[in-house]
Amino acid sequence: MFSRAKFYANLAVKSILQNRAQYRSLFAVCLFGVAIILASVLITDGMVHAVQQRAKLYYGGDLQFMGGSKDFDIHNPGEFLEKIRPHVANDVKFYKRFDYDAQNSAFYYEGQKIRQRVFKGVDFEDEKELFKSFTFVEGGAHVSPEHNTMIISEPIADRLGIHAGDMITLQLYTIGNYTNTMNLVVTGIFQDTSLFGMYTSYIDIQSLRTATGYSENYTNRICLNYGERSPSAKEVLSLQSALEKEFNMFPLTDDKQAFYAVLFDDVTPKPIYALITLDANIKDLQMVIKALSFVTFLITVILVAIIAVGIGSTYRVIVMKRITEIGIYRAIGMKSSGVKKVFLFETFFLLLAGFACGVIFALLISLGVSYMNLSVIPAFDIFLTAGRLIPKIEPAKWLLLLGIIAVTTILSVLFTIRNVVHISPVNAFATTA
Repeated sequence: MFSRAKFYANLAVKSILQNRAQYRSLFAVCLFGVAIILASVLITDGMVHAVQQRAKLYYGGDLQFMGGSKDFDIHNPGEFLEKIRPHVANDVKFYKRFDYDAQNSAFYYEGQKIRQRVFKGVDFEDEKELFKSFTFVEGGAHVSPEHNTMIISEPIADRLGIHAGDMITLQLYTIGNYTNTMNLVVTGIFQDTSLFGMYTSYIDIQSLRTATGYSENYTNRICLNYGERSPSAKEVLSLQSALEKEFNMFPLTDDKQAFYAVLFDDVTPKPIYALITLDANIKDLQMVIKALSFVTFLITVILVAIIAVGIGSTYRVIVMKRITEIGIYRAIGMKSSGVKKVFLFETFFLLLAGFACGVIFALLISLGVSYMNLSVIPAFDIFLTAGRLIPKIEPAKWLLLLGIIAVTTILSVLFTIRNVVHISPVNAFATTA
């Protein structure tokens, strides 16, 4: 069986080499079709990955444990961590955060005033691995003995004329609704014009607690960071199930606003807690991600159809020119199934060669795009990594695409040659006479 397949394969290779002029167009169709599809997939996956990574930095990881009462009060985070930690993998890191609504607060620097959307109280030392992923244009996320440090986005720094090392005054409201001010050192300025970063500043959590009048242990978010990987659906469900035995938990949801509605009502017993996934946190962006995925899917379907139909149609012409060759095959005793196998091997080898070259071409296109600084495009920074479109390489998708193209194209070729391979030697020679 193997020797016969090898015979058909060798015959197919010789046929391709002898008739290579006829196969150039088929090779080109496959090459450019695959290149466009894969380049689209690489770039789109890179954009989606950039959104997810920015969200991961903004939300402190892949999952957030939050709740309590209307004040999002987790006053003894250590007790919560002790109950959560046994139910997650050892490589998961926990970060205690204090998100402060900054809509009524402002920065002051040399007579200038500017508002922010949110202040994130963080422990820069605990989260140093996470902050390594930030793209700093000046300084970095450092910790001082006084804990009076913060980092801000580049657009805000440019508006105020601030540089790393400068001191800025922050005005905010305390838990008792009194106005308070604090002086902070800007240790780092990070590049981010997206909705996740432009109007977000990160402040040492101890300073933010002191300035707002909260207790020294106050936390309103416990973030679970799974590092380079993301938690599987099974892991999330298992953690939710375990936490339901420890706390009054809100069911898993893809819309955190549903949890907020329950948290702020006067009916549901408090305290109540929730495990919020990254997808739930970026629910509003999911439509954009789905739109990107749909466009890529549409491009893939159209180009796969063009490859399959184009090769199938071209094969009709090629096969008709090779009637004599088919007659010779049949005259020496080859069955119609054997003739089919020769043509199918030809098709497969052409697809394989075209696909391999298409992959290389797609990588070159993606590499070229990745060198373009696109951060100047308004609101596009959310899809960028350090101002550039960085492709995300997933070989499993390449193999899937190869399988889809191979199956559809081979079926198309089989449909095209279904009658010709059954021709008798006499009819074949009569046709060419």
